[in-house]
Formats: sequence, C-alpha cells, structure tokens
Amino acid sequence: MPEYLDLIMVLGVCIFSLSFPSMVGAFSRGAPPRAAILAIFIGGLMILYANSSRPGGYSAAEMPQVFARVVAGI
Repeated sequence: MPEYLDLIMVLGVCIFSLSFPSMVGAFSRGAPPRAAILAIFIGGLMILYANSSRPGGYSAAEMPQVFARVVAGI
C-alpha cells in the first residue's frame, strides 16, 4: 500500500475539520461561507480518493494509527 494515501487521508481530514470554524466565522459575520465550502469540497475529495484507492478502505478504528504513522513518519 502506498504511504502517500495515509498522508492524503490525514490532510483531507484536517482540511475538512478546519472548515467548520471557518463556516461559523463566516456565518457570524453575515458573509457567505465560500472558503468553508471550498475546504469541505477539497477535504471531502481527498478523503474519498484515499479511501477508494486503498484496498479495503479505512475504518474509523484505525484512524488514530494512520494519524500516528503520518505524524511520526513511520
């Protein structure tokens, strides 16, 4: 399995999760959440690509191990 799929998955989850504070900030200012919607789209595509490219996909139980592998560089 290529290691870059783990990196794509971790980056996708991070981008996707950071879109929510951006969305709340845009709504509180009364502005349209364009950047948040773009981040949700990009993060979602990265998650879908990594999950569909890996045989068997990713499970929620192994996500902490995936994050640890990417952060530790193992």
